[in-house]
Amino acid sequence: RPAVTGQTVLVVDDIFDEGDTLQAILAAVRRQGAAAVYSAALVNKRHNRKVPGLTVDFIGLDAPDRYVFGCGMDYKEYWRNLPAIYAARD
Repeated sequence: RPAVTGQTVLVVDDIFDEGDTLQAILAAVRRQGAAAVYSAALVNKRHNRKVPGLTVDFIGLDAPDRYVFGCGMDYKEYWRNLPAIYAARD
């Protein structure tokens, strides 16, 4: 585990869905004494089920509330290496 005391930390996530895991990671980094903590997500899913009060500092793109895959995110363990981001049909 890298020492973060007194450091500026950027936590990067692939997708900001509901935010439970991201919130826990941000809190842990702050508890470890980081001087400043920022968050970034490649994809932000648009819906109203987010952790109340949690925001992401940097968003790559917004996506509909559907299953997204590609660019490292898989769909049923397939298509992780697609060169773009796709959303499954409703």
